[in-house]
Amino acid sequence: MSTSDQIMYETIYRISRPRWDDGQIPPQVTQLVSCKGNSGNAIDLGCGTGTHSIYLAQQGFTVTGIDISPTAIRRANEKASRAEVKVEFIVQDVAHLDFLPGPYDIALDVGCFHGLSAANQQGYALALTRLMQTGSTLLVWGVDPQPIGFGVTAEGMERIFASGFKLERIENVQFHQRPSKWYWLKKR
Repeated sequence: MSTSDQIMYETIYRISRPRWDDGQIPPQVTQLVSCKGNSGNAIDLGCGTGTHSIYLAQQGFTVTGIDISPTAIRRANEKASRAEVKVEFIVQDVAHLDFLPGPYDIALDVGCFHGLSAANQQGYALALTRLMQTGSTLLVWGVDPQPIGFGVTAEGMERIFASGFKLERIENVQFHQRPSKWYWLKKR
């Protein structure tokens, strides 16, 4: 992400509670857990204040949460402490994950990928290709590009992740009052 994106997200978390930080666990996330069992390593990309990371930890996963906002990560650590679970929260750009050793059994992204630049989407995809083991699942929620001008399409997801993942399923949903999709990808 650019410095201006980092400043924007940090400002949003400092002055408000973003509408996407609603504390809800989407049914697709609970389905992901039920498909994968209750153990393994998980990474939550663009974790915000940690709602999904904490849920995954409560289900038995060893979780790493990544977000570019220090304020969001501070709040995530506070929430994890109150929930009495251990999650490793890291302030970092999701397109630059070379420092992580992996491997991860699941990767979750509830609304981060669709806001990245094309170059950062490529970096993100390359990082996950390295970090995830064969057969692991990447679950991404992304808004449709229309009518808001940014977002992700099925064609874009297939193209960007082609070298390491197979797009297995797409679910059309209205989430946060926006036409959007859940993309289920399997690591090759």
